[in-house]
Amino acid sequence: MTGYVDETVLERLRNDLGGDAATVRRFAWNFVNHWTARAERLEQALAGPDAVEADVVLLSIRSSSCMLGALPLEAESARMLGALSQCDLPGCRLSLATLTGIGEQTCIELAALFPA
Repeated sequence: MTGYVDETVLERLRNDLGGDAATVRRFAWNFVNHWTARAERLEQALAGPDAVEADVVLLSIRSSSCMLGALPLEAESARMLGALSQCDLPGCRLSLATLTGIGEQTCIELAALFPA
């Protein structure tokens, strides 16, 4: 595992897709290209406050992180989902900077793994 992405999970995803490395690459770049919008959407939902929207965004981040092997990002989004399920919006707001920092580092690593 590198710092933010477990390459064995990426390999498993490629195998699950019948060896289609191009699809994994597109999925990774789709994640990278949409990260800023996802983070902004989550920030807006937490500021709203819109717990339902925050839940949707966090579920999306957790699911795609899991598929990409972005284990630290998956763990942080799962932790925030747990806080959200306890109606801890202030705790989620405090965790937002951590999540976005991990997400940015994950995107840098994915971009390095799948050069343009």
